[in-house]
Amino acid sequence: MAAAGAALLAASCNGVSDTTRIVGTIAEPGLNEVNIVIESKNVDTLVTVTDGKFSVDLPCDVTTVGTISAGQYRVGFIPDGTRLEVTVGPESSVKSSPKSVNARFTGFQDRSMAIQENFMTEVQNIRAKSDITAEQTDSLLIANYDRFTGEFIELSKEALKQNSDNVIAVVALSNLSGMLQDDAQVDSLIGTLSPEMQANHEVVEMKNLIRTRMETAEGRMFKDFTVEDSDGKTVKFSDYVGKGKYVLVDFWASWCGPCKAEIPNIKAIYEEYHKKGLDVLSVAVWDRPEATKDTARVYGVNWSQIINAGQVPTELYGIEGIPHIILFGPDGTILKRNLRGEEIGEEIAKYIR
Repeated sequence: MAAAGAALLAASCNGVSDTTRIVGTIAEPGLNEVNIVIESKNVDTLVTVTDGKFSVDLPCDVTTVGTISAGQYRVGFIPDGTRLEVTVGPESSVKSSPKSVNARFTGFQDRSMAIQENFMTEVQNIRAKSDITAEQTDSLLIANYDRFTGEFIELSKEALKQNSDNVIAVVALSNLSGMLQDDAQVDSLIGTLSPEMQANHEVVEMKNLIRTRMETAEGRMFKDFTVEDSDGKTVKFSDYVGKGKYVLVDFWASWCGPCKAEIPNIKAIYEEYHKKGLDVLSVAVWDRPEATKDTARVYGVNWSQIINAGQVPTELYGIEGIPHIILFGPDGTILKRNLRGEEIGEEIAKYIR
């Protein structure tokens, strides 16, 4: 077990002990040791359990989450320089002083859960109403979702502001990134974090992803990439995009249910607009070539394909989930990202008639 230098410890746990004391209980008989990991401190150690109890002193680092594992059970904790009472078992828990980072994290999780539970309860109440029309039901559901997202965004912003120097900020940022759908705003929020948190690997990855998406945002020129296709041939994205036609590109995989659900929509678009100047390209990512080919054949994909692209295009375009459908202009300009369903045809109709 290795610890970082004293200067870094002091920076990570300013005003708190450099040592996190863990006093633990194993709630399942027969488990004789626990595995404790804190990657940022190069901690990966086994601690002996005696009569269902264990204790250990660990270095402090509020910018990360450590884990304690025993058998099939696992619990996360923040090594925040305080005394933690940990239970590992069917109902694992971490108890700490009321003002500790761990206590704040528990409070944040509890409030998040309460908002989600209220949202789901209201959904059930709305769907149970028998005296309103389908349109009124949809309207109430939308209003409920807007209220939920508003509350969740405000909670996450509050947590971020109060925890700019610890790992709670990472969770809050992740929530905000998914709900705000505004990379520039999320990038600005990242700038409010402490230097230690801005160096956190998850925050760095988030910053890189945001930069990538901003570089491939709507209105920007396409980025080219080269891959070796399933037949061993070198294929360039620019072989298809930026050639004077509108191109609808579907990043997909054979194992992805929502991807396969979009293929009939894309097929209908292809049949309606191909003779009018639209090309369609399917780019298989994160998939096995054989599975891609089989699924494409079953679903009647009869347009251009790039098979075996791996993660090259998803990293280049900042794509976190699929399907991700992008419309490119004749010169390769990105016109619209993340198209789905009826929106595909509506967007194409703006350019091709």
